[in-house]
Amino acid sequence: MGGPLEGIRVLDFTIAQQGAYATLLMADMGAEVIKVEQPGRGEIGRVLGMDRKRGVSAYFLAINRGKKSLTLDLKSEKGREVALRLARGCDVVAHNFRPGVMEKLGLEYEAFKRVNPRIIYAGASAFGTKGRLGWKPGNDILAQAMSGLMSTTGADETPMPTGTAIADHVGAVTLALGIVTALLARERTGQGQKVEASLLGSLLAGQCWELTHYLLTGERQPKAGRGNAHLPLLWYTYRTADGYMAVGGVYPHRWPDFCRAIDRPELATDERFAGMGDRIRGRDELNRLLDEHFSTRTTDEWIGRLEAADIFCAPVYDYRQVSEEPQAYDNGYLIPVQHPQLGEITVVNCPIQFSETPATAAAAAPPLGEHTSEVLDAFGYCADEIERLREEGVV
Repeated sequence: MGGPLEGIRVLDFTIAQQGAYATLLMADMGAEVIKVEQPGRGEIGRVLGMDRKRGVSAYFLAINRGKKSLTLDLKSEKGREVALRLARGCDVVAHNFRPGVMEKLGLEYEAFKRVNPRIIYAGASAFGTKGRLGWKPGNDILAQAMSGLMSTTGADETPMPTGTAIADHVGAVTLALGIVTALLARERTGQGQKVEASLLGSLLAGQCWELTHYLLTGERQPKAGRGNAHLPLLWYTYRTADGYMAVGGVYPHRWPDFCRAIDRPELATDERFAGMGDRIRGRDELNRLLDEHFSTRTTDEWIGRLEAADIFCAPVYDYRQVSEEPQAYDNGYLIPVQHPQLGEITVVNCPIQFSETPATAAAAAPPLGEHTSEVLDAFGYCADEIERLREEGVV
């Protein structure tokens, strides 16, 4: 049985990560995703994160597995005509060009709607398309900066982005949710519609709790450091003898259990930390003491003790440790696949599991233009027409 989006066809103009990961999720879920790229060059993701020894871009492979590559010159009139003709047989059009680009190309929502009233037209931007910055291009680090996220991370006043492109990822998941929801609405109403998501909006939503606290109180949130300013009850990362571990909070009634689990039962009655308020006010001293104590044994030893007491905890991993963690494989989050050039590789799978219509991760991203003839043939172009388009540089 195919994936839950089997039968859905996506005309994909996305580039880089925000839009491209959204359509990757749809491809993993069974949709046919036709990636439209510039002839001769392809999109920028093809040259990012290059593994020079293997001649592949890990970036492009990770975000474009399982898609079909169609080359098409969107700046030409014939290229625009091809795009609109293909849209007649598609369910979704997706892009994340800077605001105004699709309009300049004559490929705005209204153009697609005229040829296919049922089309779902999904656009992803950096800051939203309205307001004083509705014209402004942007990317992950700019959204992290402007959303306030950087102001919460790190330990000092230096603005600190996360170590991954988290805005792109959250923005992509938001866009994918919008597309799938619009498809569901179309099943009920028969109508297509325009869907918009942005990096800024997605990161603001990702901070809804912390941001709402500020909006209600006007209190500036302190830096999170190794925890979260709004979660002072042992929500923290601690140094161990061979690394770090995280403790995910200890409820007041579990405080004695926690103290016994770490072989420090006397802390349960220590006047400095006896009550919840005492532990909150004295958290700096408590965390210093626990750092010193936890550094005497290994992460595995402490995790074993804390898990036995049913305390929320986990080791802090680097990517090597993540790649060796059985839990990631047992749940299908990381899976081995056979790549046509690289042999067996491990890829990050779709994180959502379906009991009856499972998602499937393809092994490879397509070579530039690999499916051009196949796609055009499927949409009714004859061999002579395809050859003429090639000769004219349209595809």
